[in-house]
Amino acid sequence: MWRFGRPSGTEVLRWRCQGSPRDVCCKLHTRALQKTFNLNLRSVGICGSVNRHHFSFPTKTTSSYRNTWRELRTSMCYSISGFNPRFFCTYEPVTDPIEIHKHKLTLWFSHLPQEERQFGGYFSSETMHVEPLILERHPDEDRGLNPFKEKTGISTRPSLTVEQLFDANNNGNKARGLNVLLYGAVGTGKSTVIRKLMLDWCAGSVFSQFKLVLPFSCEDLSHLSKPTSLRDLVGRKYMHLRKTPYLSGDNDKAKDVLFIFNGMEKMKLDFRIGSTELCSDPNEALPSGAVVVNLLRKYLLPEASILVTTRLSAVDRVPKKYIYRYVQICGFNDPHRQRAYFTSRLLQQNEGKPGKVAETLIEMLYLNLQRESQLATACFLPSYCWLTCATLHLLHFTDTKSPIRTLTGIYTSFMRLNFGGEVITVDGNVSSQEQQNSLMLYVVRTVGKLAFDGITNKRTSFSAEELEQWVGGKTKTDEELQQLAVFRTDVLDFFLVPRNDHGTDPESGGRRYVFAVPAMQEYLAALYVVLGENKSVLEKLTKEVSEALGQASEDITSLLSILSKIIPFRIFAIFNLLKLFPKLFERVSSHSKGRIASTMAAEMFRSEDSFNEDVLDQVEQSLLGVHGPQPQEETYTRAFELYPIFMGGLLHYGNRRLLDQLGCSIKSHTVSQITRALRKHLIKESQKKQPPEELMDLLVLLYEFQNPRLTAEVLQSIKTINLSTVRMTPHKCFVLSTVLSCTSSSFHLNELNLSSCHITPELLQMLWPAFHHTSNLKLCDNYLTDTGISHLLEALSGNHSLQRLCLMHTGLGDRSAQMLAETLGQHDMLQELNVAYNNIGDSVALTLVDACREHPSIHTVHLYLNQLTDVGKQSLYVRGGPRVKQGRRVKVLASVTEGSNISEDWHPILSVIGKNSLSWDRDRVREQLLVFLKDLEWGRKQHQSFWKKMHFRRVESVVRQMLRLLEKSSNTGTGTGTK
Repeated sequence: MWRFGRPSGTEVLRWRCQGSPRDVCCKLHTRALQKTFNLNLRSVGICGSVNRHHFSFPTKTTSSYRNTWRELRTSMCYSISGFNPRFFCTYEPVTDPIEIHKHKLTLWFSHLPQEERQFGGYFSSETMHVEPLILERHPDEDRGLNPFKEKTGISTRPSLTVEQLFDANNNGNKARGLNVLLYGAVGTGKSTVIRKLMLDWCAGSVFSQFKLVLPFSCEDLSHLSKPTSLRDLVGRKYMHLRKTPYLSGDNDKAKDVLFIFNGMEKMKLDFRIGSTELCSDPNEALPSGAVVVNLLRKYLLPEASILVTTRLSAVDRVPKKYIYRYVQICGFNDPHRQRAYFTSRLLQQNEGKPGKVAETLIEMLYLNLQRESQLATACFLPSYCWLTCATLHLLHFTDTKSPIRTLTGIYTSFMRLNFGGEVITVDGNVSSQEQQNSLMLYVVRTVGKLAFDGITNKRTSFSAEELEQWVGGKTKTDEELQQLAVFRTDVLDFFLVPRNDHGTDPESGGRRYVFAVPAMQEYLAALYVVLGENKSVLEKLTKEVSEALGQASEDITSLLSILSKIIPFRIFAIFNLLKLFPKLFERVSSHSKGRIASTMAAEMFRSEDSFNEDVLDQVEQSLLGVHGPQPQEETYTRAFELYPIFMGGLLHYGNRRLLDQLGCSIKSHTVSQITRALRKHLIKESQKKQPPEELMDLLVLLYEFQNPRLTAEVLQSIKTINLSTVRMTPHKCFVLSTVLSCTSSSFHLNELNLSSCHITPELLQMLWPAFHHTSNLKLCDNYLTDTGISHLLEALSGNHSLQRLCLMHTGLGDRSAQMLAETLGQHDMLQELNVAYNNIGDSVALTLVDACREHPSIHTVHLYLNQLTDVGKQSLYVRGGPRVKQGRRVKVLASVTEGSNISEDWHPILSVIGKNSLSWDRDRVREQLLVFLKDLEWGRKQHQSFWKKMHFRRVESVVRQMLRLLEKSSNTGTGTGTK
């Protein structure tokens, strides 16, 4: 009956306590006490287990022992749960039905749905609830010909609190209870407000005038098939209230009762006397709708108060004369209320330990909200605030302990939270073809079709005429028109809002509409394609004919002879083709699945210069805004790179299971066909060299797909993973590690390039699995410090194929270099070590070179741009010479000169510095170039040969040119580096 959280049947059985009163009052704290005292207590509860277990308490008399145990137990219960100890776990069992009722409601409404538990389970209504705006407002003020209403301009009338809903200042008849109707759009927080209201009433903080509050789900009531009385209806769901005097109808005891009916739009109510008879007896059996109608009429228990929640389309089902107050829930109408929500959620990440990352996210979010951005319009609905927080949680708070969560899974969970199990109804009537009338499927076939058309034509905004064309469609029957009217009133504004750019269509001058969040367009378009709704005429016709033939019990020949007389010849020819070639439909269907796979691969590997960020960065920018210089002209054409990723994620079993609950079924054979076709496309395209951003998108697609076999097969064709300049976040590191973990132990990459990826020591720990599969590892331009190098060396201990390791410009100091020198022996295949541009001094540099000389295969060490003196450079040059016994020389690149000669590797050194001089510390680069110039001038003077001097001058000219470019860039203040 309590359907606000939509738990599963197993969860319902687990949370409903049906034991003895002693069990009921004690089970709440059993687990907490077991953890605190490590007691092996049975499930019957602590109070029932005292006499069957031994406790190490001081020896006392029986009376003293019992008193001590009672005090200790009571204080423990109070400190753990915060509940009043006299209600729970006292020695005397709780027998008051109202207290038992409060206890059970607390257990139920404190239960978090799966969508919340996936983020750690430490959110609760008490700690994260932000009260949405509630106004006393008649629904007629919300109506108009245009179904798309502005989210701004909310009435300046004072807002109400939940406590004020039943103020009876203007109630002329004090003997009658009040009927309050709370209405609002999808996602405004109606069910959340009811959940918080119930928890607060159980805690005694609101509605103290009501001694009994009875919440009901109208969806559950609508499925009751047998007539039942009010008392039986209550007793059926609340066994402990079967004999409560508050529902007897005697005297005025019902004045202390509040009924809550949540989701009235899902229930058929008929107030006509001819259809619903009058009834004032709580013991008379009636259909559930008739019971609710008589309560609202004040014919049954007129003293009781009633709170009804509903969507706007169902407001008129209750005649105005029966409503004392209309109240609209308006969501989060201002940035301050939105910020309060984000703060309450994001600061509770990492088990309630707020960090700088969360605080930074909140500030960036708030700046974006203050700009009157599209995000601010979307976050008018608390549901989109939840989606925003869930997405940021995924992008920034993923760690190695986190469960597998995907972006597609978040959006699918979002749909389940808002439309779980709903069907399109008209006046509460549910059609017999529930699969076809699934609300989510209706969304896909209308809004999803609009989204797909926008992606096909590279458009993110739509005119009112286009909305009418795609959402309205070609309706024919009255039922279809009524369903469309309900959909436009309740659901359409949830997805589409006016474009918030203070602009209009330059051609027609009319307002244009966009999806509340950009990614929603791509999600619905992907769902539209994967569900097979994007069919050609032939595909639709062959499917219908195939189903007709499959259902026919008559002989095929007889059937065709009849059909040939009533259908056109061309269509009849298809019947004959199906008769002659029974696999025709399967071929057409397979072609359709192959086309889906082709679309996914083509979209994934298409690179556009104007949108070269990886897809996860685009998602983040849509939430946090773009900070820094803004483009002069904003364009509304974009590369929909998230669209194919969603298509891949929707094929995962977990998402298909949730979609099946929403009435959107993706068959397993469809997934198999798409997977087979997609494998060929991905393997072919992945063999080509991809830009880092496109390659990151491919890894995200493989991660969202959650198909280890497919992932391993695709990665076998990839020999190099170059993600240089991609800003790695915790989630991206988790994606990379998870994807590479799908490969076999024999899999090896020729190169893993993570240069300039903003990798921190903490992120290195998440990348451990990635380091086991590469021969050439580049981590240049990441500030790793000594801590990060320690993590890296520990991770590399399992890599026995490492040949080249590049740690240039990573913040290495003497301690890191010393650790590196001590662990070189673990990698007997290592050939080249690059630790240039760090903070290594002479002594440790010599130690490192000595370790390289002892190594069996290292032939080159890069040490330029370190804290080396002239004496140190000379010593390194001498130390790198051939060993007497083996004759093997270790090449040490420390400067462009080696003593009085020019190093044979001067060109590679200056080439690396030239490529990165504009992104490195320019003062330090200039200082090092001046040192090189000084060494070159000194060396030139040491030689008499004309050709030697010319060689020195040539190298000097290269260094001077680099200094001039560096000076010029410093004056202009522009420039970017490359690797």
